[in-house]
Amino acid sequence: MTSPTYCTSCGHDLGIGRFCTNCGRPVPGRHPEATPASTLPAAPVVPPPSGQLPPAARYPLFADAPPTVMAPGPGAPPPSAPPQHAPPPSPPMAPSSRSSASAPDRRPVWIPWLVALVLLALIGGVGGVLLLGGDDSDGDQASDERGSSQSTDSTRPSDDGSSDQPDQPDSTGTGAPAQEPDPDDVVDLTSSVTAEVPAIAPPSRDTRNRPVRFRPANMWDDKPRTAWRMPGDGTGQTLTFAFDEDVVITEVGMINGYAKIDGPTNWYTSNRRIRTVQWEFDDGTRVTQDLDDQQVIQMIDLGPVETRSVTVHLLGVSAPAKGADGRDFTAISEIRFLGAPR
Repeated sequence: MTSPTYCTSCGHDLGIGRFCTNCGRPVPGRHPEATPASTLPAAPVVPPPSGQLPPAARYPLFADAPPTVMAPGPGAPPPSAPPQHAPPPSPPMAPSSRSSASAPDRRPVWIPWLVALVLLALIGGVGGVLLLGGDDSDGDQASDERGSSQSTDSTRPSDDGSSDQPDQPDSTGTGAPAQEPDPDDVVDLTSSVTAEVPAIAPPSRDTRNRPVRFRPANMWDDKPRTAWRMPGDGTGQTLTFAFDEDVVITEVGMINGYAKIDGPTNWYTSNRRIRTVQWEFDDGTRVTQDLDDQQVIQMIDLGPVETRSVTVHLLGVSAPAKGADGRDFTAISEIRFLGAPR
């Protein structure tokens, strides 16, 4: 039996399957349960016009087993078409990310700038600490040790309102001339003072790993190897020394640097040294002294001056030594006040 090219039920163009893709009927000659073409009423099958599109196929066609078709008896109506199944529901669409992607970024625009400013401030602070760090050993630690003194802010202006070099009025002052004390009464008054300094350098360790501290009391302990020391250039800074009572001072002086030799290293030449200093007394008298690079106490005669305190203005300070031994600190190893109690 020749397989037809058109469906014997609906006239649809047949493909290569065993069922009509339009009505689902078994194709005679292809499916064993199809009614032979010779048993069907002889009726002409008219193919659809060439310009007419075939009806849409119905799906699914092969998902279920083919229905059992009973051969109709003579004169029986043709079997009904198999039931149609509704197409499976479409899978749910994933939520679009367009809305979230297109949503504007509502973060405040100033937050990145704030973070940048904080980072710059931290970097600047660390750089300042490192710049002021160097010392005569690698064991420096911060310290607030002051002995019998009080430390003031390193940016504290001088008594005349200037943070740079102070004014230099007449050295005669405004007080009445003090009476010259008897030479036998002249003593070293330094041990009875207290000191107020602009800053104190952190402690260190020497070449034998012994601790070294730079408290103000080192300036009157009669040990040139010890010193008061502050970080950086002390130009324009002041130190104030106070006595327990009124005194008449006849001479003043100092060792104008860190007069210590530690093994092969001379810390006097490695640190800064004071070049010019001005001594100021209660009556306004100011006496300027130029200092040499000598690791000894350099004294100057005043003539008798009655006072209860002495303010020391650092007018000129040298640069630190260059090279690995250079240290950016200003130091005074010893200070001296000679005179008599009032």
